[in-house]
Amino acid sequence: MVSMWLCVALAGCVVHEVESNPEPEPAVAEKESGGGGSDDGFAHAPEKSRSAKSSQQPWWESFADRELDRLVEQSLEGNPDLKAVGERITQAHARLAQAGSTLFPQIDGSGDFQRRWNVDGRRQDDAAIGLLFDWEIDVWGRIRSGRSARAREAEAAVEDWLAARLLLSAAVSELWFELREQRGQLSLSHEQIEVNRTLLDLTRLRAGQGQGSIVDVYQAQEQLESIESFVPDIESRIEELELALDALQGSLPGSTKPRKTGGSQTRPPAWPATGVPSDLLSERPDLRAQRARILAVDHEVGEAIADRMPRFSIGGSLAAAGTPSIEKLVGDAVLAAVGPAFDAGNRKAEVSRRRSRVREEVDLFTALYLGAVRDVEIALVREDRLAERVRRQETQLATARKLLQESMNRYKFGATDYLPVLDAVTKVQELERALLTSRRERLSARVSLHRALGGPMPNFES
Repeated sequence: MVSMWLCVALAGCVVHEVESNPEPEPAVAEKESGGGGSDDGFAHAPEKSRSAKSSQQPWWESFADRELDRLVEQSLEGNPDLKAVGERITQAHARLAQAGSTLFPQIDGSGDFQRRWNVDGRRQDDAAIGLLFDWEIDVWGRIRSGRSARAREAEAAVEDWLAARLLLSAAVSELWFELREQRGQLSLSHEQIEVNRTLLDLTRLRAGQGQGSIVDVYQAQEQLESIESFVPDIESRIEELELALDALQGSLPGSTKPRKTGGSQTRPPAWPATGVPSDLLSERPDLRAQRARILAVDHEVGEAIADRMPRFSIGGSLAAAGTPSIEKLVGDAVLAAVGPAFDAGNRKAEVSRRRSRVREEVDLFTALYLGAVRDVEIALVREDRLAERVRRQETQLATARKLLQESMNRYKFGATDYLPVLDAVTKVQELERALLTSRRERLSARVSLHRALGGPMPNFES
């Protein structure tokens, strides 16, 4: 009988088959059958960007901004939230080691020493040293299923860490581009203030010569004060962005020097390769993490099924004892079998609960995948529309500047009053500020696209 159970144990019975490559439903199935959209890539991706990804260069390096590279690298190294997520990997591997330890025999040592005195005053010493042996034979794969579940959880922890790195690099990039925009807005405001001061001086001069009215002077002065009122808010926002970047880098906010933003980048780099929607399953770390969680819960189903089966174990002890010295050797061995007799459906309900959890995780996987495809499409559409908005604003600004020049010429020669000049100046300055914002939003849309595509993030040693 014992030999039969040992053969069964060595054969490794399987009570539950685990799907090794779960897919979201029905999204991938529809895509593969042609029902999910265009077969050659995302619907709104440029044709030249749909080829498969081949470069693993960090996505932020595509902007060719050395200061951005430095900021992202320092943040990935020093951010405390990211370090905390990384500690979960260590914890997951510790749980994996614990789950696998029971596959091997458990041996405990013991020792005992006693000293007694008889009524006649004679001393008696007793000593014992022993080993306790216990080994559960994993006939139904309960322990192995639990270990496999912990292995998939460890895999998910690594993917969660990679997802956190992706989100952090995107957050740093967006803050950096906004900081550059605000620095550009501040510089533009100072330029506009000088322009409006010149116009105010000209208006006062013409009013003094009887060629204008005090109303023109007040209008020019109000325009100047309006631009000056923007400066405190811009400076405040710059300070906020600097402090936010300090915190993301793991530095004490306010402890670093103001960052040099250099020249403004007006256009994003060339389009990245977007591939096809199913590529997201391997490119996005959050999708890889969710797939690992599905496998973990599926292995837990096998663990619960095996828990309904009898457990077989081998135990024993070996002890050496004697008085007053160790001189006797005593040992015993036990082969035990324990199985559920009546639990009022507790274990069966646990199997049902875990199977429901698998279905729940698959549904969450599907929702996450659909959301990932949506994020890519939104980022592609948004950047395309922002590019169109930038082109139209540039054209409108060129026309507005021509109008301002003509209005100024007519005003200098007394052919018109100050109102057309005021309207033209206001329009030009509004467009200049709006164009800076649109260009930054277009860069932010590219950041969103990389975040939706999953990077690419650099390779690393886990």
